[in-house]
Amino acid sequence: MANITSTELSVNIATIIGAEALGYLRANTVLARLVNRDFDNEIATHGQTIDVPFTGSLSVNDKVANSDITLQTPAATKVSVTLNKHKEVSFVIEDFGKALARADWLTAYAGDAMSVMVEQIDGDLAALYSGFSQSIDATTGLTEAHFREGRRQLNSARAPLGMRSTVLHEDADFEFLGIERAVNRDYAESLGSAAAGAFTGRFMGFDVFLDQKIATAASEAKNLLFHRNAMVLATRPLPPAPAGGGVVQVVMDEDGIGLRVTLSYDHNKLGVKVTIDVLYGVAELRDNQATVLRTAEI
Repeated sequence: MANITSTELSVNIATIIGAEALGYLRANTVLARLVNRDFDNEIATHGQTIDVPFTGSLSVNDKVANSDITLQTPAATKVSVTLNKHKEVSFVIEDFGKALARADWLTAYAGDAMSVMVEQIDGDLAALYSGFSQSIDATTGLTEAHFREGRRQLNSARAPLGMRSTVLHEDADFEFLGIERAVNRDYAESLGSAAAGAFTGRFMGFDVFLDQKIATAASEAKNLLFHRNAMVLATRPLPPAPAGGGVVQVVMDEDGIGLRVTLSYDHNKLGVKVTIDVLYGVAELRDNQATVLRTAEI
């Protein structure tokens, strides 16, 4: 039986790092877990534009006796998303042997790397607030009525009743916790995986979350009330390194989010160099399925 070489170890470690990073990304993002996500194994390049389709409308028809059913051809539409965000985090562990023997060192650093990557992705999604045409002025104080109005707006747009979220700036979250009808309810329900620690409660048909990357401008926090289909996060793998380039690469994805891990030996640093990078784009999908909840910064 052949010996296990450092090359094979490197491949396995790269996979472990990728799984750890992806798990951290999945568990700690807020907005990225709540919006529509699109991942494809087709290799892409920075600046490339891709089309993200979404379904057209169907209607209900009467079935008349002795007649055919009414066939429909719904007009599917699409949104073009530019993959203009190539973000990377890199680090070196200078002891090559220790890096191979102690994969937990590398996965620990992978968690640190993804913590800053998570903030970047959520921040880019939060910045989409500027494109939405609907807004609610709650700058004089967040109240129950503002949530009722947000619910009315999404109902008017025929947004599905499920997968509705409210994502709040920390100051708006503070105000939300002062709404008596919101905090005097039983919110002890399981969200499964995403953003469980950021979950504040469920109110007026919205899952309410705290996200410290909510955008601010002119002393206002631009909180978001939206259905999942209001925004999209699209990720694609980048071209692999040339064969014989002396690196090990792994591309991994889960639930519409993908990333790449590159592992190599840096002879200048005499250590293992790790790069985690993501190519993605964000875009507004359906304008009428989101509204900006404007609150004052405290």
